[in-house]
Amino acid sequence: MDFGYLYTSFEGRINRKRYWMGLIVLIIVMIVVMFVAIFLVGGSVLVNDTRTRLVTFVLQLLFLYPSAALIVKRLHDRNRPSYFAAFLLVPMVIKAVTDLMGMTGDPVSQNALDYLLNIIIFAVSVWFFIELGCLRGTVGPNQYGPDPLGTVPAPAR
Repeated sequence: MDFGYLYTSFEGRINRKRYWMGLIVLIIVMIVVMFVAIFLVGGSVLVNDTRTRLVTFVLQLLFLYPSAALIVKRLHDRNRPSYFAAFLLVPMVIKAVTDLMGMTGDPVSQNALDYLLNIIIFAVSVWFFIELGCLRGTVGPNQYGPDPLGTVPAPAR
């Protein structure tokens, strides 16, 4: 699997298998990097302190690009435009910013903004889970490139 293409390019299409493999690898790397970085700055994943919030925010921004590249290529396979990725990424960035500012993100003391953002992110995530992770891509070539499965639609009768 070409991870360079998978995480850095916004061109082309990927099928569900490559999407899931890329997503799983990205999540594992994000978790490991997050724990190591928080440990190195002396923070704690259990305590919502300033260092932990700042490290989490920086890493979320760092991993935004490869996540977006993965999502966009899968959207292209579904024949959807790139900007659909914003429906998922914008609420997540807003949540990350409000967490950094201390307005949200305290697991012990959730507020109305926490609940609102979490509900929005959950609803959009379910839609993206179905759209990107479960539904087959466009059969044959589309405006974003050839079918990643190499299938050609049967001729019309």
